[in-house]
Amino acid sequence: MARRPQGLFATLREAYRAWRRSKYDDGREQGGAAATPDGTGPSPTAPRREVSVQSIPPDEPLALPARDDVFAFQAVPVLRWTSDTMSQDMLRTRAQQHEDAAREEVLRVAWRATRACDPADAVTAEAAVNEALPLHGNWCFEGAEGQIRCTPSVRLRVDPALREHVLPHHLDELTLKETQRIGLIRAERARTLTEAWLDVISRLELMGELDAHQRRLLVPFAATFADPEFRGVMEALRHQRRTSVDALVAALKGARGDHQEAGLFEFADAYDKALSAFCREMGVGPFSWVEGAIASDGADR
Repeated sequence: MARRPQGLFATLREAYRAWRRSKYDDGREQGGAAATPDGTGPSPTAPRREVSVQSIPPDEPLALPARDDVFAFQAVPVLRWTSDTMSQDMLRTRAQQHEDAAREEVLRVAWRATRACDPADAVTAEAAVNEALPLHGNWCFEGAEGQIRCTPSVRLRVDPALREHVLPHHLDELTLKETQRIGLIRAERARTLTEAWLDVISRLELMGELDAHQRRLLVPFAATFADPEFRGVMEALRHQRRTSVDALVAALKGARGDHQEAGLFEFADAYDKALSAFCREMGVGPFSWVEGAIASDGADR
């Protein structure tokens, strides 16, 4: 009895199933031939998709000498194997047979690339090795089942001895960076709070806008509310300024008195004005010298 011809949709369905079997069911691996669209006989072999596996990294890294041959990079080779002529299981078996040879090839190529690299610069060394590997190695391996190809790369780390040596310095650097960051935050906080308290004090004292002299007087008091350490610094600054101011005021007082005793009243008057302006600018009583020149009963001392 003659086979009934299939319709167009049935033919397309069979063709799609045959394509899926050739791509995903690995029909060639099982020894079976792909069916023709009408199911009457074998068809030419369909192209096989590429499969890949990756080797497990070795327990011990490879040692690659750095510049001057004092330190050595620690290299972890990454081997990726591909084939379009065999199954994944077969490729894994073949890859295991050639892993040692591939690692030796990685060592041969990478050895020359890292000898020119700074031992502390693993990033540059890693890039140099990964750039040299595909250009200078033999990464194709033939066998009865067909050819497999290895795509190697490496991950590098600096020598453990060098890492231990630079670790304290890097920790110090991080500490300094964090200290600076926190210090800037605290300084900005102190500045903001000081400005806020200066505004409060000026409003309470009905001063309005503060000039430079008024700010110099009030900042130590506003700093009391801003930050304890900032308060201590401003108090020390005020004390140091007051010590030098007192010394200069004493010198001006002495000069005024000497000129007044000598009858040089114009010079004495000039020193009075200078003393008054200086005391006002530095935030001390402009006539505080009177306390030393006038007795409590109003008579000259």
